[in-house]
Amino acid sequence: MSLMSKVQALIAGITSPRVRLDVAGTINFLYELYASGRINEEQLRSDLFEICFEVIAMSNPDLMDEEIRERTGIVVDDLVRTMKIEGVRRRMIARFTSRY
Repeated sequence: MSLMSKVQALIAGITSPRVRLDVAGTINFLYELYASGRINEEQLRSDLFEICFEVIAMSNPDLMDEEIRERTGIVVDDLVRTMKIEGVRRRMIARFTSRY
């Protein structure tokens, strides 16, 4: 799954188009910062955790804080893994297209 597909799955439970756009835009912004080396993985994880926690809490008001934290940890791990893979792909494309 691509990063945007995972973001879409995360925000699927949010009904407000404005909030959906804000969340997707913020996650994409964090990816760009991480891919460009302006933030490290620890900062990325921290910021993603904050965003995802609020989204999951908003989408699932019946969950307890501990359950939200567990789900958030899983989502953040998945997003970071995907960002790393997309970053590698981006660097490979840049490396090989500059040679030709």
